[in-house]
Amino acid sequence: MSYGLLGEKLGHSFSKILHGEMGNEDYELIPVSKDKVDEYLSKADFDGINVTIPYKEVAMRYCIPDEISSEIGCVNTLYKKDGKIYGYNTDCLGFAYLSRQVGAVYNNLNIWKDKKVVILGSGGTSKTATYVALKRGASKVVIVSRKSIDDDTQSDVIHSTYDDHKTWSDAQILVNTTPVGMFPNNDDIPVDLDIFSNLEAVLDVIYNPLNTRLVKEALKRGIPAKNGLVMLVAQGWYSEEIWKENKNVSLNVKDEPDEDICEKIDSITDRIYKQKQNIVLTGMPGSGKSTIGKMLSQKLGCKFVDTDERFTVKFGITPGDCITINGEAKFRDMESEVVKEVSKESGIVIATGGGAVLREENRVALKSNGYIVFLNKDPKTLATEKRPLSQNGGVMKLYEERMPVYRSFKDLEIPVSDDADITFEDLMNKLF
Repeated sequence: MSYGLLGEKLGHSFSKILHGEMGNEDYELIPVSKDKVDEYLSKADFDGINVTIPYKEVAMRYCIPDEISSEIGCVNTLYKKDGKIYGYNTDCLGFAYLSRQVGAVYNNLNIWKDKKVVILGSGGTSKTATYVALKRGASKVVIVSRKSIDDDTQSDVIHSTYDDHKTWSDAQILVNTTPVGMFPNNDDIPVDLDIFSNLEAVLDVIYNPLNTRLVKEALKRGIPAKNGLVMLVAQGWYSEEIWKENKNVSLNVKDEPDEDICEKIDSITDRIYKQKQNIVLTGMPGSGKSTIGKMLSQKLGCKFVDTDERFTVKFGITPGDCITINGEAKFRDMESEVVKEVSKESGIVIATGGGAVLREENRVALKSNGYIVFLNKDPKTLATEKRPLSQNGGVMKLYEERMPVYRSFKDLEIPVSDDADITFEDLMNKLF
């Protein structure tokens, strides 16, 4: 049996992992260049595949699309049976599930009814999002792209540009279907949320990084927001059901999924999230971040990165010597380069330098894939050898200055014992 994901660039993809979680060990990533995609699809040497950007519309030419796919204008799931290729759009089910998750935050599973929706991007996923929004009762959809598109076929759909934000800045729901903010460009954001006056929810179909800057900016403003990981899992789950020919599964986006389906999708999503999330250790110099980090990475069987060690390898000088020779400001600039690089990795344990989280740009980067653990050690017991800032500024002064940042940034705080085993056991109990 042959299954997989067809796309152009798949370095960011979690699909092989998620289908493995669903029991499909034959699933592979299938990167194909644009000049070869027609050849690949015409041969159809597969049993079933998912299709991602930029081939969702191209794939329509090589299959018998179902009614929903025909209406949307693109497919993301192909299934070969009796020599014929059948096409489906399980993205719409995944997207509907994503919106359900956002709606659950304020006890309204259908967030679309009578709402004005702005959708960034005009590709296949944009068409899918438009279909779901309208089927679930949106009053108006504005599709925003770099160039205006003339399309008068749908009275409840408007096409606009990023410059003409007066057309869409009053929307209640924002959907990002563009790749802006996707790994490795984690710092990018497709639109400034300050433009909006009535925003009630934000959906970002990007799932890598786990927390896009768009989602984080929305949450900072108190706006319910979610990224696309649960959409990815849900569409994958429905694809697997199609390949298994489970006729009892509804493909209608108006239907709410059964509770047992929700439990399966949520459970897989949670497992993948934990696999891909970084655990980031913060705290004062000498608080045991490297020691605990190495213990944690060994226990979890994942990679460990010490940003101070990465700094030394990258620049050929230790952080302490860099501060002494070049000053703290120059060191912090160089340190930020390292933090941004490390933060783009996933599923690792990171020990940060004591002052790394003082910069907003570093906090944003670390949060993109990270769960933040503050290791809080009694400042009276902190070592200062080879730590120029601790020696020159005084440990107590640094501790008092940094404590508000450590505490406001953390997801979890662990008191540090003199016995590393006790600290580690406490951390494991609270993490898992």
